[in-house]
Amino acid sequence: MTKILLSALAARGGGGLTYVRNLAATFPRDTDDRLSILSHERVEGLDDRSNVEWIRAPGWTRNPITRFLLGWFYFRFVWSRRHDFDVACYAGGTFDAPLPGRVATVVVFHNMLPFDQAARRRYALGWMRLRHLVLWFVQGLAMQRADLVVFISDHGRRTIDRALRNRRGASVVIPHTLTPAAAPLGRKTARPLPERFVLYVSSIHPYKAQVELVEAWAQLRHSGSVKQKLVLVGPEYPPYAGRVREAARRCGIEGEVLLLGPVRHDEVVGLAEQAELNLFLSSCENCPYTLLELMGAGRPLLVSSLGPMPELGGPDLLYVDPYDVPAVAGALRHMLDDADLRHRVAIAAEQRSWLFRSDKAGVATWQAIQDAVERRCRAQRNEGSGPALTASR
Repeated sequence: MTKILLSALAARGGGGLTYVRNLAATFPRDTDDRLSILSHERVEGLDDRSNVEWIRAPGWTRNPITRFLLGWFYFRFVWSRRHDFDVACYAGGTFDAPLPGRVATVVVFHNMLPFDQAARRRYALGWMRLRHLVLWFVQGLAMQRADLVVFISDHGRRTIDRALRNRRGASVVIPHTLTPAAAPLGRKTARPLPERFVLYVSSIHPYKAQVELVEAWAQLRHSGSVKQKLVLVGPEYPPYAGRVREAARRCGIEGEVLLLGPVRHDEVVGLAEQAELNLFLSSCENCPYTLLELMGAGRPLLVSSLGPMPELGGPDLLYVDPYDVPAVAGALRHMLDDADLRHRVAIAAEQRSWLFRSDKAGVATWQAIQDAVERRCRAQRNEGSGPALTASR
């Protein structure tokens, strides 16, 4: 029997939590292995699983500073006396609950931003730059020392292979599994929607290129090329959201650009289905779950040409450099004027999304984790360094 810890302390939102839910749902039922999920909120849909348990994380671990300062001693020397594991899988990319050295370690790499210098520089000097620098250090250290690193795109693996030359463990590429959650739009979300609109669902951050999109949209509005409104949906980073609103005012289209703020995750597909055109123009991603959801919605889609978007979307979508304002304006005009093109792209996007609608990703991940435990067992036996771990299929 293998005892597995899935730590979600640093997987606080977006694709990280979705990854944890999807991965836990694929944990084998017909096995003696046991899975424990360490998180602040209970993972839904697992109450009927006799070999899966939820462990409530201490409240102080919500703060990354106290988690970093206190966690190494607490989890390694106090918490581990009550909880015994063979392998720890860290879904947030860092050793957020560090255990004794005899425990095999698996790190899932999600957060590309600390390793993308161009994206980091789009933030002003201050807390966000410092945060990314700290994450670069702690994520890099985790990936260097882990027995296994799970990458969710080839783009992510290539990026880390260039940045970290001395990783000691194995690696595997296993993209997200797409399990769309669709629910009717709530009144709060539906009420402000215009009759015709183009939609960009993503957090409002500098590397998401919303300012450039607004400038491109202004070109189209002033030329009379479009009648739709532009709707931006997602959590806002206040300094940059202010720049987006200022760009709309500066360009004279303040009333044509709507920032609706965050919506429930299960409303994303419903929003995408109502839009005449969906956009995903981020410049720094790993395996963006929102892009997969938009592809699965079966609606026309204009996508950033920067990695890993073409890797995920395939050859038949329409791509554009998100920071080339004239090119974005031209691509928008081209798609909005050509109904046949929109139809072809929508079909291609939906067909491509089926590559990600499978439990194979979860099965492959659990197999890779089991293999990491067995490699650690063999290494300990060969080194004769005390009692070896035991693992069974």
